[in-house]
Formats: sequence, C-alpha cells, structure tokens
Amino acid sequence: MSDCSPCTCGDALARVYDYLDSELDAASAVAIAGHLQECPDCAEQYRLEQVVKSLVHRTCCEERAPEALRVRIVARISEVRITYRRQS
Repeated sequence: MSDCSPCTCGDALARVYDYLDSELDAASAVAIAGHLQECPDCAEQYRLEQVVKSLVHRTCCEERAPEALRVRIVARISEVRITYRRQS
C-alpha cells in the first residue's frame, strides 16, 4: 500500500510493524500517523506493539532472527489479529 488516505483501521493495523520499523513510504507513514492520532483503539494497539518490540529488542538484541522466521512470525501474528477481530 503506497497510499492509504483515508487510512482505515485495517490498513493501519496491517502495516503497524512496517510503521514501527520506519519501512513505509512517506505518504503511507503520514496516513497511518494521522489515523493513529484520530483512532484511540488503533493508537492503543500501536502502543502495545511498541512495548512488545521494545521488550524483544532488550532481551534478544544480540542475535538477529533469520528473515524467513521474521516473515512467519509476522504472518502468524496477523492471523491471530484477524481471528480476534472477527470474534469481536
């Protein structure tokens, strides 16, 4: 997604890790930042993801996980998030 204006909750949460890692193009980053300012639920989820990332970094910063493992973990987290949202 290179532009998600107006950015939806789904857009913001699907790209939260890319946003946290500053891996988005400028337009997407601005759109997601704007959405996070407007949506308290997504902002709370973003803060939670920041905490998780910080904890992982503090405890595992000496070794980098293989890229294939990172992709599998992110995919699994997305599956869990989608399942959780459907049950809500």
